[in-house]
Amino acid sequence: MRVPSYPKIFSALAVCFLLIVPVLTNFLAQNSQPSPSPSPQPSPTASATPPPRSPSPTPLPGAQNFHQWGSITLFNGLPSDSVRAISQTLDGVMWFGTDNGLARFDGRRVQNFSLGGPGANRVLALETAPAGELWIGTRAGAFVYSENSIKAVEGTQNVGITAILLGQEVFLGTDTGLVLRVKPNETGTIAAEKVFPDPIRANDGNPLSITSLVENEGKLLAGTPGRGVFVVKDGAISEFPTAPRPIFVNSLARSETGKLWLGTDAAKGFSGIYMAESGSRAVRVIAPTANVLALEANESGLWAGTERYGLFHIAESKLKKTYTFENTSGGLRSDTIFTLFTDREGVVWIGTNRGVSRFDRLGPFQQNVSDIANSNFIRALFSARKDWSLAGSNRGLFLSEGGDWKPVPGFDGKIIYAIAEHNNTELMIGAATGLFDFSGKSIVSGDTRGFANFRSRTYAAVFGRGVVRIAPGARGFGLFNPVGGSPPVIYPDESTTSIVAGKDKLWIGTAAKGVFSFDGQTVKSEVGPDALKSGTIWKMFIVADGTLWIAGQHGVFRVRDGQPEKIIDAEDVRDVFVDREDVWAATTTRGLLHARHDEQFGWLVSSVGFEQGLPSEKAFSILPVDDGLLIATNRGVVTYKPGLIAPKLIPTRILSQRMHDLGELRSTIELDYPQKSLLVEVAGQSSRTFPEEFQYAFLLKNARGEILNSRISNEPQYAPADLKPGDYTIETRAFDRDLLSSEPLTISFSVAQAPFPWTASALGILLAVAVVALIWAVIERRRIVRSNSDLASARLDLANEAERERRRIARDLHDQTLADLRNLMMTSDKLTPPNPEFRNEIEAVSTEIRRICEDLSPSVLENVGLVAALEFLLSHTIENHKFTAADSAEDMIRFPVNVQLQIYRIAQEVLTNIKRHANADIVEMQILVPGGESFQMTIIDDGQTRFDPGDDSAKGRGIPNIRSRASLIHAQISWERQEAGTIFLLSKNIEANG
Repeated sequence: MRVPSYPKIFSALAVCFLLIVPVLTNFLAQNSQPSPSPSPQPSPTASATPPPRSPSPTPLPGAQNFHQWGSITLFNGLPSDSVRAISQTLDGVMWFGTDNGLARFDGRRVQNFSLGGPGANRVLALETAPAGELWIGTRAGAFVYSENSIKAVEGTQNVGITAILLGQEVFLGTDTGLVLRVKPNETGTIAAEKVFPDPIRANDGNPLSITSLVENEGKLLAGTPGRGVFVVKDGAISEFPTAPRPIFVNSLARSETGKLWLGTDAAKGFSGIYMAESGSRAVRVIAPTANVLALEANESGLWAGTERYGLFHIAESKLKKTYTFENTSGGLRSDTIFTLFTDREGVVWIGTNRGVSRFDRLGPFQQNVSDIANSNFIRALFSARKDWSLAGSNRGLFLSEGGDWKPVPGFDGKIIYAIAEHNNTELMIGAATGLFDFSGKSIVSGDTRGFANFRSRTYAAVFGRGVVRIAPGARGFGLFNPVGGSPPVIYPDESTTSIVAGKDKLWIGTAAKGVFSFDGQTVKSEVGPDALKSGTIWKMFIVADGTLWIAGQHGVFRVRDGQPEKIIDAEDVRDVFVDREDVWAATTTRGLLHARHDEQFGWLVSSVGFEQGLPSEKAFSILPVDDGLLIATNRGVVTYKPGLIAPKLIPTRILSQRMHDLGELRSTIELDYPQKSLLVEVAGQSSRTFPEEFQYAFLLKNARGEILNSRISNEPQYAPADLKPGDYTIETRAFDRDLLSSEPLTISFSVAQAPFPWTASALGILLAVAVVALIWAVIERRRIVRSNSDLASARLDLANEAERERRRIARDLHDQTLADLRNLMMTSDKLTPPNPEFRNEIEAVSTEIRRICEDLSPSVLENVGLVAALEFLLSHTIENHKFTAADSAEDMIRFPVNVQLQIYRIAQEVLTNIKRHANADIVEMQILVPGGESFQMTIIDDGQTRFDPGDDSAKGRGIPNIRSRASLIHAQISWERQEAGTIFLLSKNIEANG
C-alpha cells in the first residue's frame, strides 16, 4: 500500500492559493465600484495642518474605453440581427436594413417596416438622397421611402438590388449582373432601365452580382465577386485596369481626398484591402484582414469590416488599430461585419450578423499614466507645447509626448498639486512637501497649491503660510532675498488655497474667508465668505475682460465689477476653465460640468460623468488641448472632445382631442371649440448624446410674437393649457450634451372662438315670454287646482272602475272558463283508454285560472278583512316571515273597500319585489293603528341586495305603480335603507276616509 505524500499535496495547494488570490483580488477590486460614488472632501481650515485632500484611491479598472461602444439588437426591437445596410436621413434618424425588414431608430425606440414578402423584407442596400428620400434595395426590388410612404421603383420587381449610388443620377446594382438607371417616366412615377444590355457574367456564364457602386474621376465603377471592378460609361462596360487586379471585390469606397479603396477576398493572415493609385496601380495595405466585406472612408481614415476578424482602422495607408468582439468586451457585437456607415457626427455604425454596433471614436478617451492605482489619482495638468503634457498625481509627476505617459524622475511618491512656468520660463512643480523645479530641486518648503506671475514677479500660494514671493537667483531659482532665509510672505494667511494673476490685481483664494486681492503693495478683501457660502476656493480663472471665475466648494462663481454671481450649483468644484461662451468645471461629485448662457433661458448646465465616459465622477483639473479638453480624474487622464455638430429635432407626437398626423405641421393646426390645450412631444437626434441627456426649451408665443410662457427641462413634452382664442406658435429647441442647440422647430396652432350664443339668446327670449306667461299662470293657477282636484277624483273613479272590471273578469273566468274545464275533464274521464296525463294538465290549467282569479279579485279581502288578508298575502308570498298586528286593529280600520284594495295591491307589489330581488332570509310585516287615527303598514326585510327606489336606471313598473296607488288614496310611502335590508312604510289618516 502506497502512503500519500501529504507535504507535496499541501505544497501544491499553497501554490494554487497564491496564484488564485491575486486574480480574485484584482477581479473584486475592479468590480467593487462599477459606478464610483463621489465623496465630498473637507475644506482646509486656518491651521498649519494641510487640508485632507488625499481620499483613499479607488481601484484601477484599466483604460478600456468600452463606453465608446453601443449596440442595437433583436432584444431592442430589430426585426433581425443580420444587418446588411445602414443609413441616416436628414432628420438625424438612423435606418437599418435587416434580413427581416427595415427598422427606424430615433435614439429611443425602434420602429419596424415591412416591405412585402420575405424577399422584399431582406434589405441589402440603403442610401439617403440629398432631398431626404431613403432609397431601399431588397431581394425583390427597389423602394423609395418619403413622407411616411413607401413606393416601389418600376422595373425592379423581383430583382435583387445590391448597391445604390445617388449622385446627379440614381444607379442601382443588381444581383443579375446589371446596372440600372432610375428616371421619372411619362406617368410621373420613377422607373429603372438598363445602363448596358447584357449582364456581367462569371467564367461559367452565370451573372455576377454587383457588390458596390462608386463614382471616381467622372466614371461609374462597379465591383463584382469574380471579375474585379468594371467601368460603366456610355452604355458599355470595360474592366478597370489595375496592377495587381483583385478579382473578388466585395466593396468599393472613395475618400474625400480622392483615394479609391477596394475590399476583396483574401486568405487568412493576408490583407484584402487595396488602394488604387492613379487609376492603374493597386497597393495592398498590410493588415491581416482576410475577406473584407465592407469599407467606409471618413475623415479619420478607412474602416474595413471583415468576414471573421472584426473591424480594421487604416490611417495614412497603415493599420492603426483592430477591433474585435474580444478586445472590445462585446462592444463590437460580432467579428463578421456586413456594412459600415459614418453618421453626421462622425460615429461609425457597424452592421453585423448579431445586430448593430456603434463606435464613437470621438468619445471621452481614458489613459492611465501608471499601473499603480494611486499614481493615476491625477490632481494637476499642464501643457507647454503641442503633444507635450504633464500630469501631477498622488504619487509623482508624469510626462506624455503625444503617446504613453512616463514618470518624471525626482518626483516619485510626491503629491503634486500645481504645475506652472516661472517668469524665466522654467517649470515649477507645487507639491505637498514644497515647491520644486523640473529637475526635482527644492525651492520653497510648504504645501504649495498654486502659482501666479504678477508684474514680473512670481508668487506661490502655500497652505499653512500664505502667499510667498519667489524670484530667480543667479542660478535659476533662488530666494527673493539674496542674503538667504525664507522668501517674503506678502499675505500671511494660513488658509490660502489658490492664486491667480489679473491685469491689475493678484487674486488670492482662501478656505472659508473669501477672496482677497494684492495690488503690489497691500492686500484687501474683494468677496466676502458669505457670498461664496463660506466655502473653500480651490481654483480661480481670469478671462480677457478681467472677469474672475471661481471654482469653489459650493459651486462656480463669477465676479464681475466686484459683484459675485453663482453660475453653477455644484459641490466641491476643483477647477474651472472658460473658453468664450463655454464654462467648464471639474468637480468631485458630478464629474465634468459644462455651462453655456442662453439669451432666453439663462445658464444651461450639462454633465459628463461616469455614464458618459469618465472613469469616475471625481475630476480635479481641466487643461485645454487642441480641439478638446484634458481632464484629470482619480482614475487617470481623460481626453474629451466636445461635439461640433448641432443636434436635430423631430416631432414625435401632437395631441389635442385627437392624435394629429405629423404632416399637419406644415400648416396651422386648428383646435375646435372648446379645446384650449395642445400637447407637443419632440425628440432630439444625436448619436453622441443619450436621450435622457437632452434639454428641451419651449417658447409659447401669441400672434404678435410675444412670449407667453417658457420652459426648459429634460422632459420632451410640453402642454400649454387654458389658452384664450387666437393664433399661437410653440418654438422648440433641443440642447445636446455639449449644449449645442438644434434649429428651432415651430408648431403653429389656433384656438377657436366660442360660437355665437344662439342658445343663450334663445333662452333670453324665452325668459321674456316666461314673464308674460307667469302672469297668465297666476290667473290659471286656481283653475288648475280645481282641475287637479277633479282629476284626482276621476283617477280614483277610474281605479275603482278598473277593480270592478278585474272582478268581472275574475267572475267570468270562475263561472264560465272553470265550468268548461270541468266539463272537459269529465269528458276526458270517458276516454278509452284513459289518459291521466291529459286530465292532470286540465287540473293544472284550472288551478292556474283560480290563482289568476284570486289575483284579479282577492276574495280573502272581502271574506276576512284587510288585516287578515295582508297576513294571508305575506304567508303565501314569503316562506320565512313574521306578522304582527293588534287584535283590535281590524275594528279600528274604517277604510272603504276600494282603499283597502289599493293598500292590498301596494303590499302585494312590495312583497313581490322583495321575493324576486332582495335575496332576504326573513320578512316582517307590522300593522299599527295608533289611537285609531292613522293606519301604518311596515314591511322589513334583511335582503342582501341594496335597494334604491330613486334609481332611474332600474327597469319595470313596480315602483311607479306603488307610488301611483298611494297617490290615489292620499297615502304616504317611504323606503329606508339599513345595514342589512330595507324598511318600507305606508301610512294613511283614517279620519280622512272614515
